[in-house]
Amino acid sequence: MIKAVVNRALLRVRPGKQIADDINGGDLLWFLWEQALNGLRGTLLSLRCKRATFCFMGRGVRLRFARNIEMGRYSVIGDGAILSGLGRNGLRLGDRVNVGAYARLVVGTDIGRPGSYIHIGDGCGIGEYSSVGGSGGVTIGRNTIIGQHFTAHPENHNFSDLSRPIREQGTTRKPIVIGDDCWLGARVTVLAGVTIGEGCVIAAGSVVTRDVPPLSVVAGIPGRIVGIRPEERHADA
Repeated sequence: MIKAVVNRALLRVRPGKQIADDINGGDLLWFLWEQALNGLRGTLLSLRCKRATFCFMGRGVRLRFARNIEMGRYSVIGDGAILSGLGRNGLRLGDRVNVGAYARLVVGTDIGRPGSYIHIGDGCGIGEYSSVGGSGGVTIGRNTIIGQHFTAHPENHNFSDLSRPIREQGTTRKPIVIGDDCWLGARVTVLAGVTIGEGCVIAAGSVVTRDVPPLSVVAGIPGRIVGIRPEERHADA
């Protein structure tokens, strides 16, 4: 009975997601209790953001410069995550975004030179312990899934002047764009100025230093194109 009610609710919140048959009643009740607490916590904390919405936040979530943060409906923020909206266009999460535990989404840290933005599309998932900086701007498309320990760096230190320490030479900021429906594995790093086209697959541990055309499969350090998704499907057939 409980499973049927929850499954009906899931169809509205996360279409296609249903409770597995081997989940017993006790585990389901404990899960629902946790989600109820996270839903209450998230909705109350969202009152500090641009607009209030129904969302889920785990224990120890920290919101900084919350008036520049826009939370999407049914978004899930894991335990200990840090969200900071210090920047010109703030931090925006679409509907049903999932941010893993202890991840950091930080638009900027310098009040003398605020960051640009972090915009994350509907249905996007970002793994635990990931770090996304928004100093030069980061856009992640809809339904893109990203593994643990992902990092995005839309800013590089200048180092051409040998008479001055690198830390005093400032930085150059360039936006990062990741398209819709991509899959980035664990420990992927994306550097400033890179655009990853829609439908790409980036292998775990890759460092992406240059633009990637849509539907590409990329691996390595630096990342190189090792396949194209339509060609792989034809080969399997």
